[in-house]
This record gives sequence, C-alpha cells and structure tokens, in this order.
Amino acid sequence: MHNAYIYDKDHKRVGTKTLAAYTKVDVLGATTKLADGSLVYQIGDNQYVMADNIDGTVRTLSHNAYVYKTSKKRADSRVLRKGAKVTTYGSPYTFKNGKAYYRIGGPSKQYVKVANFN
Repeated sequence: MHNAYIYDKDHKRVGTKTLAAYTKVDVLGATTKLADGSLVYQIGDNQYVMADNIDGTVRTLSHNAYVYKTSKKRADSRVLRKGAKVTTYGSPYTFKNGKAYYRIGGPSKQYVKVANFN
C-alpha cells in the first residue's frame, strides 16, 4: 500500500531500491522486531520491510474528514465521520501545501489529513 525501502537487521537501508506500492511481496514468517524496536517483515537474507507499509495501522478519526487524491482535489464526495476507524499505511506524506496526509486506500490515490486523527 505504500512505497517501501528495504532495510537490514540494523535498520540501515540496503541500496537505493524501493518496493513500489501494490507490489506483491513474499514474507518469511511473522513480524519481528529490529534492535531499535521497529516491527518488520523479513523478505530475504538480512532484508526487511517495515510492517506498517504492508499491514497498516488502524487509527480513529477525531474530526470529520474528507478523502483527497491530491493536496487540492477530493477523491470523491465521501465524508469519513468522527469516531470512524481508518487503516493508514506508512508514514505521512507532506504535499506542496505543507500539510501532512496518510495514505488510506488504493489503487487510486486516497489520502486523509493527519490533523484529523488523534
């Protein structure tokens, strides 16, 4: 669901290659913790991907929120209501308008402002 870097067991990036969003990835076993406490999936010999990029994190909205496809355009007329649980993927994106957004769906671009969550 989110572009992902490949890390080693010390949480250092392995090369400059990234896994694009919606790329099928075969994981080896369940999530494990790295030395710094990060949850990851092992995808190869000393190669790991952050679990949040694959599984997502369930967050609760503290405000009603629109779904956006860019910093200025809404994805549709949908309104997510306060108290709704939404799965977000990866770390926030910062758009040109300077505001941070979580990716929430796909394969078309769907984002919700970070400020709408607790």
